[in-house]
Amino acid sequence: MTTRGLMLAVLGVVVGAILSILVVEHFDQDAGSRSTQPPDPLVVTPENAAQETQ
Repeated sequence: MTTRGLMLAVLGVVVGAILSILVVEHFDQDAGSRSTQPPDPLVVTPENAAQETQ
C-alpha cells in the first residue's frame, strides 16, 4: 500500500468516526438531557425516584 493510499484510508476512518458520532447524537437527542437531569424532589416521591431517573 502506498503512502497516499494509507493517508486516504486514515482520513476515511476519521471522517467516518466523526459522522457516526454526529448521527448518533442526532437520533438520541432526548436521552442525553433526560439522563443527566435529577428528579425534582418537590414532585417525585422517594418511592418513585428510582423509576424517574431511568
